This record gives sequence, structure tokens and C-alpha cells, in this order.
Amino acid sequence: MSKLDAALALAAKGFEIFPIKAGAKFPPLVKDWPNKASNIVQFFGPWWDQWPEANIGIHTKGLVVIDVDVNKGGDDSLALLEMTYGLPDTLTCNTPSGGRHLFYRACAPTPNRVDALGRGVDIRSDNGYVVGAGSGTTAGSYVWANSDQGIADAPDWLIQKLGAVVHKTSTSTTDVQDAPVDVVERAREWLAKQPGAVEGEGGDAYTFKVICALRDLGPSAEQAGELLAEWNDRCSPPWSLDELGDKITNAYTYAQNEAGVRAALPDDFPVMDVPPAPPRKPTKVARLSQFANSESRGPGYLVKGLLQKASHVIAYGPPGGGKTFALLDLAYHVAAGKEWMGHKVHGGSVLYLPFEGGGGLVKRAQALRQKYGHEDVPFFVAPSSINLRDQAGRKELGAVLAEIPQPCVMIVIDTLARALSMSGGDENSAQDVGQLNSAIAALIESTGACVVLVHHSGKNQNAGARGSSALLGAIDTELVISDGQIAVSKQRDVELGAPIGFKLAPVVVGLDSDGDEMTSCVVEPNAVSAGPNGRLQGHAKRGFEVLCQLRPDNTSISDIEWREACLEFLPARKASFWDMKNVLMKKRYIVVDSEGLVTRRME
Repeated sequence: MSKLDAALALAAKGFEIFPIKAGAKFPPLVKDWPNKASNIVQFFGPWWDQWPEANIGIHTKGLVVIDVDVNKGGDDSLALLEMTYGLPDTLTCNTPSGGRHLFYRACAPTPNRVDALGRGVDIRSDNGYVVGAGSGTTAGSYVWANSDQGIADAPDWLIQKLGAVVHKTSTSTTDVQDAPVDVVERAREWLAKQPGAVEGEGGDAYTFKVICALRDLGPSAEQAGELLAEWNDRCSPPWSLDELGDKITNAYTYAQNEAGVRAALPDDFPVMDVPPAPPRKPTKVARLSQFANSESRGPGYLVKGLLQKASHVIAYGPPGGGKTFALLDLAYHVAAGKEWMGHKVHGGSVLYLPFEGGGGLVKRAQALRQKYGHEDVPFFVAPSSINLRDQAGRKELGAVLAEIPQPCVMIVIDTLARALSMSGGDENSAQDVGQLNSAIAALIESTGACVVLVHHSGKNQNAGARGSSALLGAIDTELVISDGQIAVSKQRDVELGAPIGFKLAPVVVGLDSDGDEMTSCVVEPNAVSAGPNGRLQGHAKRGFEVLCQLRPDNTSISDIEWREACLEFLPARKASFWDMKNVLMKKRYIVVDSEGLVTRRME
């Protein structure tokens, strides 16, 4: 039977399929396979025209597949489950290693997990896959044990035991794209220093750890397979190709970090000697009494109550909300070393990187000069198309920084989306954003600067910055610039400051070739609205109504009591409550005191 015939047979059973490398369990040969897998021959047929010997992957969406690994004692674990709970007869495939795949239909997706039901019993479900019957490896073939048997419904105890799936935003196994040569060589150098795994000395867990660390350095799963071949020779005993393939698949699927999170290093930015960023963690053990008496050794502020030195900042808001005007004004004051909007400033050189081109920025710079005079402050602008996710691009930025006479204390990237898209990246890709986060962290460590990413809010402004949530996990400070105010919605290790009000005042900056006035805007201080700002809708509206019902006299309430009263309409996940509460705080409907208790704002 040809591989295409095998694929057709699997599709006839209703399986959504896709091609995998011939003779192997990984990697899939198509990008975004979870969304492209199909049981329609017009879609999948051309794949086997292109790769006639490709193995067949079955996307386990809508299924729960029990994957029994006999080499890890899976038969014994499965026997115990059958004796304790019982398992209905179902379609089963025998694997080359002597294991089995038991297919069940799922009423709800479950997590993909290793040893989920005991040692040697893994689970594959949504966004997971198994190799289908008709495929083969060097160890043998995948064949049906009972091809006429239907697929049984998963028993209730199985779904309950596995729990509901938690959808991750990280990339799946093979969505990790091939890394550039320099990244692969750096990973090769790192792997050459790692000892091999030793049987009986935690070799299984150690191998998983090594491959996860390799993934952090940026190689794709296929590149990792090539890199690990030499390392595998140092293992005692070496893993078989199938075993090593399973390890790579598991590590690239279940790793906690975003792929490529350690692909960038401070050495990628060859700038002049600058003081290293202050360490964030104490380097010596101290008793609590001693530690409490020690002085704070954080990096210190750049703009007091707003920006810290050596920090990763995102400043976002809707288009036309004045983000660039406000940040240019702020950056000018940092360069001038002057107080800004009542906030003290530790000044120094500033580098502004307008990835959207410098043309529109010229008039804004002219407006700044008109407002503040012709004082030559160390504010530098470099219209940019630098790819920060690439080592060559990082070195290019290092060369730009080296041209600036004094070390930069602030670097502004305007905008994040443009900085990614100009290099072929995507703000919605966890991998691309993770690589950018890695580059920013390396830039901060190399320069000690506060790096500010200018970004946009999504269509639903209350949902925060648009794009992958991988961004928010890396930042130290989040600024929301909207409706004439700058609000700090997140700040690591520092108390949140009060919102800053501003307004845009138009100014004439010159005449065009026709003699017509050219205008821009400057930033002026403005009062912040004391009362609620904006209408409420959805969960925020219902949550505020519940708060009014629970505390008609506006006495304070704890998060626990308020959240319990909102469970009727809020999703079960805890983050939903914090999202609702954050909206009410941003819109100034509630006040949170120093003990975390909530009251309604009455001004």
C-alpha cells in the first residue's frame, strides 16, 4: 500500500491528516498543521504528490488518544486503569515499538501530557498528533489492531481525570521556524559543552531539560534533531532515533518558555563600555532581619513614578491618541535632564528609532524645537529597518549606539508592530514576539537603558495591547496613553503612580512650497478627570452593578467577596475577574487602597 493509499484510508475514517517526514515521527512537513490538517482529498492529496513517501500524521482534535509506551511500563499502567475504571473497546493502532494508540472521541478537549495516566501512558488531544496506520519508521510499521472497530466515546472518568484543556499561546512543536545559521552555531557550541544523559541517573528528565534549553536558544525541531545527533553519541547508552525523536517532540510541545527566548545575548550589541545593568536579585544569602535593614539596590528611576532605568516598557493606546507626541515630549525632557509633568528625571542620552520612517517625525521635532528652543540636547533619531530578531540586526543597532557620545539611558522603538513586520515577523506570533523579548532583554543588559516599545491597543481597547500575550509577560512597565492621559497599569516592584493628564496644542512649524502653513502639535499639561471616564459595558458593567448592590453605603470590599458574587456571569478562570477589575480601575470607577480593598470612586 502506498502512503497516499494509507492517507486516503485514514481520511475515509474521518481523521484530519497531514504529512510527516518520511520514516520518522517528526517533523510535520507543512507549517501551521493544526489548522491545515484535512480529510478532504483535494486539500491533502497534493501533499503526497509532493512527498510520496511521507508518513501520515493524525491531528487528534476532537479526540483523546491514549499513547501506550511499553518501554516505559505503559502496559502495566494501562492494565491498572482498566482494572480500576474500565475502558471501552475502541479503534486501536499498534506502534513499531510494541506500544498502542487507543482512539476515543472527546466531549471536551484535554491537555496533551506525558505520563498523564501513569508511567508510559501519554495523552494526545487538541493541537497534538499521532502517527497514523500505514506509516513506518526504522523500527517497523504502524498497523491497525482492529481496523473494523469504531471509535468509542471517552468515558466520563477519563475526561474528568485529565481535566479541561488550558489553551496556550506558545508555539506548537513545528511552528518553531528554522533559525539563522548564526543562531544554530551558537546552539551547537552550547550543546557541545553539555554532558550526555546516563541511564539510571535521571537520564530521561535530563534529556528533556537539555532539549528544552536547546529550544530556548532558537533552533527548530528539525535543526535540533541534527544538533542532538553528536550529543546523543555521548549518552550512555545512546537513545534510538525513534526515542530521541519522541524526546524532541515532547520538549518542543510542552516546553514552558517561548521558542528562542535565549536566542539573543548582550554581546550581540557591540557598544562602548557602559556600566552593566544592576542585578535584580541579591547575590548573597541573608537572614530576613538583615535583608529588611539593607538598602534598596534596584536600578533606580529614570522618570520618577513612571519609568525605571534598565527596564522593558510598553506604551500603547488607540491610533490618534497622542502616543508619539507624548513620548517625544517625555524623551526630550529625559535628554534635557529636566523635570517632566511634575516628575523628577535622571537625564541622559536618548535614541528614538522610528520604524515607520522619519518623515512624519520631522514636523514633530520642529514643533519640539519651537516650544523648547534650540538647546542642543542629546536626543538622537535614527530612522530604522533593523531586524532585532537577527544577530546581524542587533550588531547593526550596536553600531548605531556606538556613534552616540554618551551611553543611552532611554531607547524608544516606534512601533513594535512595524519593527516586527519589516523583518517578516508577526505581532500575533508568540515565537516572533518571544524572539523580540529576548533581544530587548539583551539590549537592556548590554546598555542599562530603559527600552520603550510603542504599540497599539486592539479593537477592544479595554482588552489591552493587541497581539500575542507573550509580550506582557516580559515587560516591567505598561503605560496606557488614551483620552488625554497617561496611566501606569503595570509596574514591577514599584508602586503605581497617579495618571498624568495632557493635551495636544497645535503649532505652525513652517510653510510648504505653496506658502500654506504646515502644522504639528506639542504636549501641554492638563488636568486628569477626577470622576469615571467612559461608559461601561459587558462584564465591567455587570461587575460594577454587583459592587453597588453589595456595598450600597460604599464601605470597602475584598476581591474574594466581590469575585464570588460575580461568578454567575464571569468565566471560571481567575484572570477574568482581574480583567474586569482592571477595566474599572482604568476608567476610574473604583479605588483600591493600600490593603487591596475596593471602594467606588465618589468624586
